[in-house]
Amino acid sequence: MGDAPLHKVTNSPTFLLAYQLPVPLLIGFNYATSSDIAAAFPNEWEAFVRWAERGKVRGVDTPAWLINERALQVGYNQAAESFDAELTVGRSQGRVRLMAVGRFFSNGYHSDTTRYAVGGGAVLRLNRWFALAGDATTLIDRRPNEKLAWGAGLQIAIPYSPHTLSLQVTNTNTATLQGASRGIDRVRGGFEFTIPFTLTRYFGPRGKTAAKNGGGEGAAGPATPAEMRTMTFEPKRIEITAGTTIRWTNNDQLVHTISADDGSWDSGPIEPGKTWTHTFTQPGEYAFHCTPHPFMKALIVVRQP
Repeated sequence: MGDAPLHKVTNSPTFLLAYQLPVPLLIGFNYATSSDIAAAFPNEWEAFVRWAERGKVRGVDTPAWLINERALQVGYNQAAESFDAELTVGRSQGRVRLMAVGRFFSNGYHSDTTRYAVGGGAVLRLNRWFALAGDATTLIDRRPNEKLAWGAGLQIAIPYSPHTLSLQVTNTNTATLQGASRGIDRVRGGFEFTIPFTLTRYFGPRGKTAAKNGGGEGAAGPATPAEMRTMTFEPKRIEITAGTTIRWTNNDQLVHTISADDGSWDSGPIEPGKTWTHTFTQPGEYAFHCTPHPFMKALIVVRQP
């Protein structure tokens, strides 16, 4: 908002459109208006590809306290005429998630100069629906008119829907990599609302794999963990030995089911935050899906001990 007496309201929205590939790659672009990245380009475009992985590094025996999240993003900023990259590492433990980032800009802020930035952030999950988040980033060679970039927000998962809402305050102008790395003189308020579309619900093959040999209801004791998150089963393929119990946790905002394709077993509705277990006693392949969301599919392969 501007100064008195006009108090003119100005805005600089950033729009994100992205598509999650079947592999852990996200492709998309950011479009920001009223950008200050380059004086000659008030409309800023950033195309990117982002790889992300959670859990322990496969094939590497690392201590439990080390990072369990990592991501790499590379892209091109049209306004700055710059190839940009970001490396993210993180650690989630209980209700807390910690992150650190390093950024590279081949032509930072359209200045024919390579720039670097580092930053960090944290998320505190208050309950299933609300979380507090904050971050700070600085350019390594910050100049007199460039400030530390920071942001804080209240993140809201809208109950029983795939949508999220975030209410934010920040001193940055746009949400691209370069825009989020340089602070400005004013503090801005805003919001972010996500609208996910699951394209496999409408397109693509719907082949069926029949389940072979039945299983039994879950038994008490240790179980192999699995989950439902962002309208997908994770992992989508599980290999176990006969007699193993799998425990699914619904970490999504919607009610899901775990239903055998041949109808031999079914979890019934699983509310958000609830779990269901099933023991597989016979070798075979067990294809399953979510009844209200049939595009959610996965496979269990049970082998002899």
